[in-house]
Parts: sequence; structure tokens; C-alpha cells
Amino acid sequence: MEVGVGSDFGILQRQQSDAQLAENFAPNVALLAVADGFGIVGKGLPTAAVALTTIRDYLRRRQRHGAFGARRATPGHLRALLLAALDHANAKLFTLSGSNEDFVAGGTSVTAVLVVGYQAYVAHVGDARAYLSRLGRVESLTADDAIFSDDAHGGATTSVPAKPLTRGLLWRSLGTQHKLEVSIANVELLAGDELVLCTDGVHRRIETDEIGEILERSQSASEAVAHMFALTKGRGNVDNGTIVVGRQLLVGTPLAMRPNLLDRLRGTVALLILAVMAISFAIYVYRFGLVPH
Repeated sequence: MEVGVGSDFGILQRQQSDAQLAENFAPNVALLAVADGFGIVGKGLPTAAVALTTIRDYLRRRQRHGAFGARRATPGHLRALLLAALDHANAKLFTLSGSNEDFVAGGTSVTAVLVVGYQAYVAHVGDARAYLSRLGRVESLTADDAIFSDDAHGGATTSVPAKPLTRGLLWRSLGTQHKLEVSIANVELLAGDELVLCTDGVHRRIETDEIGEILERSQSASEAVAHMFALTKGRGNVDNGTIVVGRQLLVGTPLAMRPNLLDRLRGTVALLILAVMAISFAIYVYRFGLVPH
């Protein structure tokens, strides 16, 4: 897998509230994630960075116990594993920030994609986004958890800095609720697919079709990230922006590891074995006279 990452402060920001992550846990197993947080926890740590570090460390521990082994890497198991990682991070942020039912000290949007072989598991909470580019078409894999949202460009289409945008009110984010409900989607990847993850400092300045155009003309994932930031800066982005681009997602992934093909093969073999056993039993019964000839 080829990965490009980057973050930009924006025109008005002096502190980075975003975080990004791209890590391989095992052959054909990778985690891509972005987060956009508010508030601090512990000893002045940004919530976004704490959330992604906690998710990464949780999956690392599970990986050491064989969580991504061939026998355990079923769709249901992997969905539950990613959900457990975000639940763990939510509980940690909620506790460290001192939040309660009447007071919220910090939280973060998180979009994480766990790629295992031919499958991508997309976990999402907040307004960070994940896009899938396939055959020249880009579609969003997530929906913003916001009560309202602004224009993607806010009217800024020149190099003149735009006015600050009023952020949509998030009704769901990591670390602000004792119990978290995370959206998890499952996508079967095809050769040539590309993934783009970004925070709202990017997707509120770039249209979906523009992301596709940038991917098409870029020679590498890092070049695509640079082109996207050049576009957001040209439109006067005032907010932190973070991008992760994943390309060549299936490089090195053997066809035999494709989950649905394995399931079909196992089912076919099981039926053949049952058929042979049934025929053998019928021949035995007939030859040894257990029924009239």
C-alpha cells in the first residue's frame, strides 16, 4: 500500500487540533485514520492525538494475540474488533477529560479505515470523512454527524481568505458520551481503488469531484495530498486540515485470501464430501445385503 499524509494549520489557527495515522499491523493489514478534536486531556494533550494513539495501541495488543490471523479474520470479528477499539478510546477520553452528563471538556471526530486483505472496515463518528475512488468516480463512505453544515466553500473561490465558517453542531463525537454508538461500514475493495480520509478543514473547501480530478492527475499519494492542500489554501482555508490518501491497496494481497472466495470454496468442498459419503454408504448397504437386491 502506498500512503500519503499531511496536515495544515489553516490561516487563523495557531494550534493543531487534528491528528492522522497510517500504520501496518501485519501483512495485508493496515489502519488509516484522521481525527479532528477540541479540548485537551491529561497533561494538556490534544484529544485527537490521544484518540488515535489509543485506537492504535489497542489494535497492536490484539494483533499480538493473533487477532488478524486467517482463522479469526472474519467480517464479524473484524467489525467487532474495530468497534471495541473505538469504544476503548471513547471511555479513555471521557474519563481523562473529566466530562460528565452535564459538562463536556473535550472530544473528537474520528474516521478510521481498517484494511484487511480485500476488505475495508470504515468506522466513523463526527464530521471527518472517508472517500472511495473507483474507476474515476469518488463517493463518500461516511455521513457527517452534524445537525447542520455549511457550504463547502462558503463563497470563497479566490485566493482571498474566507470568513470563518460556523461549525456544524456535532450530535455525536468520541469522548463526549459515556456510551458511544459508532457507524461501521464494510467495503469490498477492487484493484485500482483509492481511499481518501480528511477532516472538515479539507472537505469544506474541496468538492467530491475535485478530489477525483486530483487523484487522477497525481502520480503518487503524497502528490495528491500536496495538490489538495494547495487548493484549500488558495480558497482561504481558516481551519486545521488533515488528509490521508491510500493507493495500491491490494498490492501483495494474494487472491486466495479473499474472504468471500474462501467461504465459497469451503462450502463447495463440504458439499462434495457429504455427497461422496452418501454415495459410499449407499453402495455399502447395497453390496452387503442390508436391503433387498
